[in-house]
Amino acid sequence: MKEESKVLTEKETDQLVSDFFENYESYFDRPYYMDVLAQTLAKQYLRPSSLKVCLTYQLLTMEWLKAKLEEETFHENEKQRIYLEPGELKEYLPKEDWDLASDYLFPGDKQAYLELTADKKKLLLPSNKRQQLQHFKTSLANCQSWQKLLYHIKENHADLSVDWHFTNQSKLEVTLTGRKDHEHAFALKEPKVMDEEYDKFFANSKKKEANYKKKIKEKVAASNLRGDLLARAIAQLALRNETRITPNNCLKILRGLSYPDYDAINHSDYDRRFRFLPNQEILQVIEAMQKDGLITAEERFYSDYHVYYHELVPTDLTEEFLNAEAAEGSDLALLKELNESADKTDLSAFNVVKLSQELLQHPALVCVDQSYQAFIDQHDLAREYLKTRLQLTTNKFTKKYLRLLLEEGDVEKSIPGQAVNA
Repeated sequence: MKEESKVLTEKETDQLVSDFFENYESYFDRPYYMDVLAQTLAKQYLRPSSLKVCLTYQLLTMEWLKAKLEEETFHENEKQRIYLEPGELKEYLPKEDWDLASDYLFPGDKQAYLELTADKKKLLLPSNKRQQLQHFKTSLANCQSWQKLLYHIKENHADLSVDWHFTNQSKLEVTLTGRKDHEHAFALKEPKVMDEEYDKFFANSKKKEANYKKKIKEKVAASNLRGDLLARAIAQLALRNETRITPNNCLKILRGLSYPDYDAINHSDYDRRFRFLPNQEILQVIEAMQKDGLITAEERFYSDYHVYYHELVPTDLTEEFLNAEAAEGSDLALLKELNESADKTDLSAFNVVKLSQELLQHPALVCVDQSYQAFIDQHDLAREYLKTRLQLTTNKFTKKYLRLLLEEGDVEKSIPGQAVNA
């Protein structure tokens, strides 16, 4: 039996379209959708499966629907679907709306549709789609609320870095990071209430951060290694590298001994400068730094050889240590005093000898900064004192150091037999 078909007249089409938009007006609000989609949070927060269906309905226009009904031939006495394909809707939309919506849609998708009754008297928005649209409107409102909170956070986090993620659509976890992490979970509420909740969290985080920074400064201030050149070199290597900085490798890098991975690391300002110092002195400084909490050693596993080893890594004190004022009696403090005394012609004999004695306790200076030489050149008493000490001492290391201070040796050749990287 041949199926009967029907083509709707222009009057029928106009009536169907007019009644449809009048009956379902509350489900359509394209400007609101476009406003939410323009926000940076939309892609992360809105569920793609619901978004593409609900958004397609918002792109529906009276002009497209009329044109669609006029070109279709419908079977008599049979309920039929009118599919809303995003690619077809494009021609009837403002360019800015399509440009924004197209990021979320598949042109040929057919999940959005209308239903034409069997008698062709009414065009329906299916009940399941109405529920979906209603529920999604709530999601849009929630997205806006969260976006307002994130804007507020972005404008109010001072020098703390911000990270956040959703555990679900109604819970946001925010982390403010300075020297420590400060975490807080937000439940979905009125925007004003969430802003106030964040402000309280932010104030508490700043207070905790300030207290923690104060403790760090106090711990660093208690260390006598501030201004120690060797300790600074070790701290820089630990801070600038995530791997390869074991105590033994650190020793090789600073003394300029053979180290195959040298070109693969981030270097300190003092690499290969401490050739003159014995191994034990460098290892003792590493141990002292760990004791003061300036660096720490983490246990790692080297799978190729199935062995565990210790990697030198920074602590919360490391960066503060590098920026801290030099401790009294440190390398840098002595160097400053020597430089300031170099041009003083009225310096007492007592002070000249005192500074010369202190210079003997800081062999790292000869490795890194020879500006102390101006003090020796300016004060004959200093040179005579160092020469006398050279004649009297029997310690091999001290003899080498004194010869270097008196410019009778070469620091580059002060340790014969050691392999030095080219």
